[in-house]
Amino acid sequence: MNERTKPEGAPLKLGEAAYYLGLSPAFLYKLTSQGRIPHYKPAGGRLYFKLEDLDGYLYRNRRASDYELAEKAEAFVNGRRV
Repeated sequence: MNERTKPEGAPLKLGEAAYYLGLSPAFLYKLTSQGRIPHYKPAGGRLYFKLEDLDGYLYRNRRASDYELAEKAEAFVNGRRV
């Protein structure tokens, strides 16, 4: 994906989106067919993706670090809100 030739905010094609996510195009297509990743398919044609949607997919299901969990546990035991 060449940043100089693609306008900011332009949709990504399947191959570009797969490269961005570090997935194979076949696996990304499987995710779209299962409805597990947001995508656009105008007039039933090619698949397109918004960068913000791909970022949302990457950053879903965040896991707290041990340090964060320990802070929450300590706050709970001491009756503080976190």
